Amino acid sequence: MLAAVVVLAGWLLLVATGLPAWLARADWPQRSPALALVLWQSLGLAAGLLSLTLLGTVALAPLGDDHVDALRHLRRSGVQTWVAGGLALAVLLRLLTVLVASTARTLRARHANRVLVDLVASKNLLLRGASVVDHDVPLAYCLPGLRPRLVLSRGTLDLLSSAELQAVVAHEQAHLAQRHDLVVLPFVALARTFPAVPAVAVAQAEVALLVELMADDRAARKHDRAQLARALWKIGTGGTPAGALGLAGEDVLLRARRLLEPPLPLGSPARIAVVVLAAVIAASPLSGVIVPLV
Repeated sequence: MLAAVVVLAGWLLLVATGLPAWLARADWPQRSPALALVLWQSLGLAAGLLSLTLLGTVALAPLGDDHVDALRHLRRSGVQTWVAGGLALAVLLRLLTVLVASTARTLRARHANRVLVDLVASKNLLLRGASVVDHDVPLAYCLPGLRPRLVLSRGTLDLLSSAELQAVVAHEQAHLAQRHDLVVLPFVALARTFPAVPAVAVAQAEVALLVELMADDRAARKHDRAQLARALWKIGTGGTPAGALGLAGEDVLLRARRLLEPPLPLGSPARIAVVVLAAVIAASPLSGVIVPLV
C-alpha cells in the first residue's frame, strides 16, 4: 500500500503543481504552440486520472497484494475501502457532471448568439462566409459547431484595411477549421471543477493563449504577419461573446510582437523530447497499477 500510494501521490503532486508551473514559465511554447498544447492536454488528463487512481488504490489496499488480487476480495471491504471508493466516485461524478454542464452552457450561449447574428447580420460580398453586424465597436469572432459563423462588426470593417481584414478572417477560419473550441472546453470544465487550484487556472489561461498563437500562425501562412499584427493592435482589446472564439485577448502585445519577430520553431531533438514527456505523463496513472499495493 505505502509504495503505490507514495508513487501515485508523488506523480500527482508533480503533474498538478511542478510541471504546470515549469511549463507556464517556459519560453519554448511560443516556438511550438501545438506541441505545448499536447503537453498541457497530457497534464490535464493525467491529473484527473491520477486523482481517481490514487483514491482507488487506497480503497483496494487492504484487500490484496495487487489490484487484481484486491478486486477478487471486494467482499472483505471495510470502512477504508468504502470511504476511499466513495471519494473516487464523487470525484469522477463531479468531473463528468461539470463537463456536461459546461458543454451545455457553452452550446446554449453559442446557439443564442447564432440566432441573434442570423437575425441582425448582413452579408458582405467581399468577405465570403462572414456575417457583418451593424455595431460601432470593433468585433471579430467565430461561433464553432455544426453550423459555424464568422462574425465581424461594422466598426471592424471601418477600422481595418483590406489586407488586415483578410488576415483577421483567416485567423477566425483557423479557429473553425482546427476546432479549437473542443480543445479549450475540457480546461474550462476542469477550472470549474477545481476553482481553488491555481495550476488549473494557469492551464486554462495558457491553453487559451496557445490556440490563439496557432490561429495566428495559420493565418500568417497566407497573409502578411505585419498586417495581422496591426489588426491585433487596432481591435485586439475588444470583447468576445460567451461560447465564441475571437481575435481579442489579454495577450495582444505578446502576440503582436511574436508576429513581427517570429521565433524559430523547436528543433527535432527538442520536439521528440516533448512528445516523449507527454507520453510518459499521459501513461503515469498506470504507475499505481504496476507498483504492488504492499
